[in-house]
Amino acid sequence: MSIADFAALIVAIAVVVTAVFLVTAVNNLNNTLAKLEDTANQLRDEGLGAFRELRQLIADADAELDKVDLVLDRADHATTVISETTRRTHEAVQDPVIRTLALASGTSRVARTWLLPGAKERRARRQPS
Repeated sequence: MSIADFAALIVAIAVVVTAVFLVTAVNNLNNTLAKLEDTANQLRDEGLGAFRELRQLIADADAELDKVDLVLDRADHATTVISETTRRTHEAVQDPVIRTLALASGTSRVARTWLLPGAKERRARRQPS
């Protein structure tokens, strides 16, 4: 065996070892890639499920907000009606009550003057001249 044959044998062994190493590395990379693909599929499935749940939660919240808006609109309308009713009641009652109190006051003065003897003189004494 000559030096050239020996060198060719060394090179052949190195190529075989390198080929085995590369095949093993490619096989490991292929397995890792398959695991990554499975993980990506699981994440996609879970993500889609989470987005579906999120959409449902948003739809439910939107429906609840519509209900709250309706309640607030009705409360605003009720407040307006109550305020208007209070204002009209005040206007309707205020003038007759004032007139009735004035009439009662005047009537009591007349009654005291006419019915009580000496009330006129007592009143005159109380007022400063």
